[in-house]
Amino acid sequence: MNLNSLLNLVLNSVQKNNTPAASANNGGLLGSLGGSAVAASLVSMLLKKKNTGSLAKVGSLAALGMLAYQAYQGWQKNNPTKPAPLKSDFEPNESKAEEQSRVLLRTMIAAAASDGLIDENEKQLISNESGDDPATLRWLAAEYANPASIADIAQAVGNDRALASGAYLAARVVCDDMSRKEIVFLAQLAEALNLDEELVEKLEQQLGL
Repeated sequence: MNLNSLLNLVLNSVQKNNTPAASANNGGLLGSLGGSAVAASLVSMLLKKKNTGSLAKVGSLAALGMLAYQAYQGWQKNNPTKPAPLKSDFEPNESKAEEQSRVLLRTMIAAAASDGLIDENEKQLISNESGDDPATLRWLAAEYANPASIADIAQAVGNDRALASGAYLAARVVCDDMSRKEIVFLAQLAEALNLDEELVEKLEQQLGL
């Protein structure tokens, strides 16, 4: 199971297939993802959103980290006495990328679930899939069936401020429609991750929001 590759594949595909029609063309989508049923399921779900402009700005884990770093730079200009993570903290490295990707994927799935985007049909489709990566399919099916709570996400992030900002960005690009449930989810997530209002604003600015 390689969740880092899965996350990059999903983000890159959403960036390239940023149209509502793409979500309907599951066959073409599966082909463009090298036959990865896991990635196709995630991409199809995300492309159901009415607004996917923010998702299209994030094409990889590295790009997500750079957006978070730039937000922190803007935040620190107004808070020079407060410490900020180093640039290297936002850059994927081999030892941390897999766990970071796990946290970000769980956050994206939880954000989608907060607005009912993961319905029984989605759960059934992924549970019926087969492929060359059954471990990842089982993992995704489990996440669909029981999405992470905000407390789960905060616990997984711990004191990693770079990952906290990345997790918020990952949730925000999924919650692009900003329904009432999504607004509540994001507010509770920011609080659980100890992100102050100014930093949240800087993070959203990086997405053009």
